[in-house]
Amino acid sequence: MSNSNLTGHIAITVLGVAVAVGVSFMLNARYTDAYVATQLVEKLPGQVDKTLELRESKVMAAQRDRILAGWTAAKNADMKDGRHVYGNPQAEFTLVEFSDLECPFCQRFHDTPKRIADGSNGQINWEWQHYPLQFHDPAANAAAVAAECIGEQVGNQAFWAFTGEYFSHTQLNGQGPEDLEKVALSVGAQPDPLRSCMSSGKYDEKIQKQISRGTSLGVTGTPATVVVDNTTGKHLIVKGAQPAQSFRAAIVQLVAMRNEAPDQEVLPPPEQSPATMPAPIKPLDLGGAHEQ
Repeated sequence: MSNSNLTGHIAITVLGVAVAVGVSFMLNARYTDAYVATQLVEKLPGQVDKTLELRESKVMAAQRDRILAGWTAAKNADMKDGRHVYGNPQAEFTLVEFSDLECPFCQRFHDTPKRIADGSNGQINWEWQHYPLQFHDPAANAAAVAAECIGEQVGNQAFWAFTGEYFSHTQLNGQGPEDLEKVALSVGAQPDPLRSCMSSGKYDEKIQKQISRGTSLGVTGTPATVVVDNTTGKHLIVKGAQPAQSFRAAIVQLVAMRNEAPDQEVLPPPEQSPATMPAPIKPLDLGGAHEQ
């Protein structure tokens, strides 16, 4: 809403209050000029506040819708087991990214798997796994918790939208955004439930399990992406902020591996205990930038 429109709304509000008081004055001659003035002073601020609140609410709703619109591929990909997947849940390949929301290389890389999934015609999806680095805490862990709380309250689409908005606002390297809650509210979170969720500790174990899982798979820094062939469970690890062609090369290699006999190089399901995970295959380390 433009400033001129806002001014018009406030002017109408003022006029409405004045007319209401004026009508009361006409109906009861005992009302004095002082009484009319008092009524204006008492009622006008409240009406103006309501007008401003309505305007702010509409602006925030429009902003939220605009942000969420960029992540529609996550709308119908809610996973009952708590996984966060962007794209077709039944995709042939999955890019399982272990990421840190305070990592500058992760920020640089963030659009790459999104573009790959968006352009794959449903053949490739993208899964998020938290891997906050200790030297980025407490901001990195707080961001991971906030993302989970948002996913719980607003849905998978808002979870993914938050990752994008967080990367757009954070100062990185453990400094965080100026206002984490404001970033969360921009994707539809409500302040009180968000605070309650973040202080509950309910997602601490989940985040720690994802860190342990990543380490067991050969992750040593962020970003690191496990490219999974969902038809065989075999996988390759692409370390660093690599370009899209590196992931295409990994997928070509995984397809070539389909004729090989099944062995211990099968990626375990997310819920499997790290203690029982098979040893990961040799990473496809292409020397890209990542933090460790």
